[in-house]
Amino acid sequence: MIQSKAFWYSLMGGTIALWVLAIIVGIVSPSPASGVARVVLVVLFLAHCAEIPVSSRVGREKGLSGTRVVVKTVIFGFTWWVAVKRGVLDH
Repeated sequence: MIQSKAFWYSLMGGTIALWVLAIIVGIVSPSPASGVARVVLVVLFLAHCAEIPVSSRVGREKGLSGTRVVVKTVIFGFTWWVAVKRGVLDH
């Protein structure tokens, strides 16, 4: 399963869904959960940024540009760079 592209793409889809949900609840719609959603946004962003040193090493090993590595890590986090490191994804 871990060597399946579908597995990693589904995890990346879940990450996108979490971003979208947190943005909608935290910023767009006024609701009692807005504060929690804003915290989720900040934590998600900071956690993904903290992964950049590791993902940069992986990206260099695979010959990827630094910009691509940073953008994909901030968006997808480990669900992207671990799959690249394992050779499941090549981009």
